[in-house]
Amino acid sequence: AEERDRRASELKHVLASRYADLSSAWRALRTDELTERIRSSFSSTERTVLVSGWIPDSSRLAVESELRAATNGKLYLEWLSPGSGDAKKLDTPVALSNPKVLKPFQDLVGNYGVPEYGTIDPTPFVAISYLCMFGLMFGDAGHGLVIAIIGILGIARARKKGAKDGLFRLIAYCGGAAIVSGLLFGSVFGHELLPPLWFNYHGAVTGTGHGGPVSSIYDILGITVRFGIVVMGMGMAINWINLIRKKKWFELVFDKAGVFGAWIYGAGAWMAFYFVAHDYKALPSMAVLALALGIPTLGLGLKAPLEFYRENRHEHKLFGGGTLFGFVLSWLVEVLEIYSGYLANTLSFMRVAGLGIAHVSLMTAFAQIAAMTSPGGGTTLWGVLILVLGNALVIALEGLSAGIQSLRLNYYEFFSKFFNGTGKAYRPISLRSRD
Repeated sequence: AEERDRRASELKHVLASRYADLSSAWRALRTDELTERIRSSFSSTERTVLVSGWIPDSSRLAVESELRAATNGKLYLEWLSPGSGDAKKLDTPVALSNPKVLKPFQDLVGNYGVPEYGTIDPTPFVAISYLCMFGLMFGDAGHGLVIAIIGILGIARARKKGAKDGLFRLIAYCGGAAIVSGLLFGSVFGHELLPPLWFNYHGAVTGTGHGGPVSSIYDILGITVRFGIVVMGMGMAINWINLIRKKKWFELVFDKAGVFGAWIYGAGAWMAFYFVAHDYKALPSMAVLALALGIPTLGLGLKAPLEFYRENRHEHKLFGGGTLFGFVLSWLVEVLEIYSGYLANTLSFMRVAGLGIAHVSLMTAFAQIAAMTSPGGGTTLWGVLILVLGNALVIALEGLSAGIQSLRLNYYEFFSKFFNGTGKAYRPISLRSRD
């Protein structure tokens, strides 16, 4: 061990004394390695090199200028736009480009998949929905301040080490969202220390609220259900825009998140609110229900026959009884999936309220346990210790749960409405490559 330590010390001394020469040699070797990798990607003869690849349109003029300078103008240059000419057969790579402030949320999108070229980048929508969900689940200004400080310290440490700070940025943003929602609910470290700007979350959960538009747990559940409807509607709208851009008219009408699917979802949501508004005793008239739900439901029955026609129209293939049975079965499965799936998707957002209610309930329980340490009133050391440990436990467990659930709801309830396919990430080979 002593010999190893001595040799390690000698090596460090050699590296320090010859750092400039060794760094220069490493850069030269790395440059040669990457240059050979780049060259191996292209065909060549003794005097000619055929170079092809993708570049961002914003770099086009600069690349052309450098190519002409490097070849003294002895080149033939042809630009192909995505989706035209020979490029029609190729998958156009996608380079997501968002402001630095949105980079953590761009990473969340990239972890799920790369959007297809020409479709909407959902990063800005994810940033809004993620932070709103986290704030509704973790609405405490004091706890949010602690999380924000942890994120800021993590960013500073990552920068010092030259490492990525995306995760710590996300933590800091979540802390900011919790601070804002905590001010809206008047909650600081599990106590009603501030007048709520929106409604008293603690009062609604514990039953001590004093009226107002939100005064019970059921009202909180209603808020999260409405929020879920907005998020899912946004996903459907993005899906429509993507399908229109790709000129996929059949999918625009018959896709699960297409026109008929959205029609059924919107009508179902309206019918549910109508039922609740009438004290769970009345539904719209049969004529209205037939118009709101019957037309899109029957319209979905055309999907399977039209698909059969599209696939076999050149073969003039006829269908028999078995094929008709398949059409009906496919329609029933599709309708069942839409009705049950959208109901489950919407109710899934109730977990946002569930975690928020659990947050308040835990803090209330710790406050009551701390109070039990001093039956005569006042403050004891054990009571303070219980409150400190309780707050730390809630910050750790509830913060992690809220972060995971916000991600899950985005991935499975929001992305599933429009992420019909994944694109190919743009990863160019360059002299700055690390892989």
